[in-house]
This record gives sequence, structure tokens and C-alpha cells, in this order.
Amino acid sequence: MSGPFKRSGAPSADDDQRLTRLYQETREDLLAFIARRCATAEDAADCLAETYRVAWEKRTRLPADPQTRPWLFGVARNAVREERRRGERRAATSNALIAAVERSYIETTPERSALTAAMSELSALDREIILMLSADGLASHEVATILRLSPTAVRSRAARARTKLRKLLASGETDDDLGHVDAAPAPP
Repeated sequence: MSGPFKRSGAPSADDDQRLTRLYQETREDLLAFIARRCATAEDAADCLAETYRVAWEKRTRLPADPQTRPWLFGVARNAVREERRRGERRAATSNALIAAVERSYIETTPERSALTAAMSELSALDREIILMLSADGLASHEVATILRLSPTAVRSRAARARTKLRKLLASGETDDDLGHVDAAPAPP
């Protein structure tokens, strides 16, 4: 042994028994410690499992008594901090997704319904080009890169698709009903 830690090596039956004893002696206190620091019971259970997983992996190098119990509580504290970071990342991702959905929400109006019907008449590629240029605000060279087309092909397909949309909407609708579709960025 070197200092308070055992040397690393293959786990022995003594290591397994020592960890089993440590688990039996600490599980209730450790769970209470973790539960006071976690937002949900599920998070606490995950942190408890993670704490004992780390202890299992390091069972050949556990600190000698009486440092074992404080070491285990330190591992639990780190597990709780990592769970909080994961929770914060999940919340940030969830908020970003909610904001993206709110930004992309399009109110359904008769004009939008007509445009949607007209868009469904376009080929899938032309529809994607129009949406990327208009709704997503991408430049033609960006759309070209994404779709693996030349910028010239994107601009010509977009021009033909807009012409087709105007004709489809001409049955009582005006060019103004194309709204954002005609507002595609100019070619670079």
C-alpha cells in the first residue's frame, strides 16, 4: 500500500467483500445525502447508481478506512454536480427546441393554405429549394452546398418553381400572396 490508497491490480474477493460491506453501511445515508441535492427521485437514484458504479470500478484502489466513507460521499457529490450539468444542458436544449418551434410556426390562413397546396405541386427538390431560400433564409450557394447542386442550378430551379407557383396561385390569388417566397436572397 502507498499512502491512503491501495495499489491497482486485479480485484480480489477481499475487495468485493469490502465494497459489499461499504454499500451496506452507506446506502441509506448516501441516498439521503444525494436526495437532498437532486431535483427528482429519479435523478437521486441515477446518482446513487453512478456513485456505486465508480466505487465498483475503483474497488481495488479504495482509500483505507476511515477515509473510505468520505471518499464515497465525494464521489456522490461529483455525481450530483454532473447530473445538474446534464439537467441544465437538457433544459437549454429543450428551450432552444421550443424557441425554434415557435419561430417556425406558421399561422394557417386561406392564403397560406393556397400556397401550401401550390407548393405540394412542386417536385420534392424544388419545394426544398424554395423552403430553404425563403423560409430558412439560406443563400443560394448555401442551398447548393447542402443539396450538392451548383448555385446556378439552385437559382434556375428556384426561378422555375416561383414561376410555377405564381401560375398555380393565379386562379384568383395575387403575387402578393407569395409573400416570403419572392423574398429569397439575391444570388451572390
